[in-house]
Amino acid sequence: MNNEIALSVICITYNQSKYIRDAIDSMLSQITTFSYEIIIHDDASTDGTREIIKEYYDNNREKIVAIIEDENQYSQNIDFITNLYKNVARGKYIALCEGDDFWLDEKKLQIQFEAMETHPECDMCACWGCTVTEDGKNEISQIRPQKRNGFLNTEEVILGGGQYLVTAGLFFRKNLYDVKMDFEKVMSLDYVQQIRGSLRGGIYYIDRKMAAYRRNASGSWSLRVLKQKDNLKKQWEKEKEMLNVLDKETDGKYHDTISLRLKSYTTFVEQLSQHKDEIIDALSSLKGSRYVWGMGRRGEEFEEFCYNEGIHIDGFCDLANEHVGETTIYGNKVFDSNDVQNLADNILASNEFAYNDIKKSEFKGNVVNLQRFMPYG
Repeated sequence: MNNEIALSVICITYNQSKYIRDAIDSMLSQITTFSYEIIIHDDASTDGTREIIKEYYDNNREKIVAIIEDENQYSQNIDFITNLYKNVARGKYIALCEGDDFWLDEKKLQIQFEAMETHPECDMCACWGCTVTEDGKNEISQIRPQKRNGFLNTEEVILGGGQYLVTAGLFFRKNLYDVKMDFEKVMSLDYVQQIRGSLRGGIYYIDRKMAAYRRNASGSWSLRVLKQKDNLKKQWEKEKEMLNVLDKETDGKYHDTISLRLKSYTTFVEQLSQHKDEIIDALSSLKGSRYVWGMGRRGEEFEEFCYNEGIHIDGFCDLANEHVGETTIYGNKVFDSNDVQNLADNILASNEFAYNDIKKSEFKGNVVNLQRFMPYG
């Protein structure tokens, strides 16, 4: 094996002591024909994460670079991530795995390395990923833009949004960050990275499940932003600004796509309200019990819409089964997903992924795809 560092794995952590071992173990288990380093940046954790990182560093000094901050950089708006990419990473390539995510395939880095070497015309590759429960044991959904290997163009990436690809599956050329484009200066987010990585020759996608995103992990971005409406609104304003800068910087090349994407910053409740009569007609034709499948943002905002419109729902569930027996803020009981398949006459699938999975299952009742009433986002 060549001792020259070919790849730098970047792992960002903050208060992830419950998950960090899974992340680091999956990085260390990689089988490669090239040398790689693991750069772990801890942003002043207070829950024991830094002590775990030090333990791994002491036992793997030839592989791990540990950067442990005494003061939180994120809260000071310090762009430490770009510094890691440009000034700390020694590899020709960079792979990402945040401290609450993990990899599923010990050949992941080798497969992506070979793909990038084979396709010098592109700057980034990605892989099939999945969303898992907080304990990492059960899959909830798939992050799979297509069912074949091949290129994803910039238009697809812009329309897909930040959850189009799993962040722990991103693998890109370090020189992508030699020059920062104006739209990248607006905000630092994996959605921005994906757009940037697609601009030269598209993103090469590998249809092999190799990375996992842990849903509702403590301290995660999704809990801090997606679950708090005020924070989400601020996030959306920054994303819209970023897309408008991208539109100007690329001389309108993606103007139609960007205009379409900007529609996604309409809340799901607002989108549902636009289809109010159609939804009421569709639900009124259903006979028997109705259960909503999916407790992400689409499911939550559909429940709010139903509450506002006086539409009856018999209960909620999703594959995570994390809140079985509890009651939602609107008074609906949460059921086990297996029980719902036996109890329900009708399942209202909150998104297209859930709809397709239920249609393929042994469920004999009626399935409604709610995403057709809230297509953007």
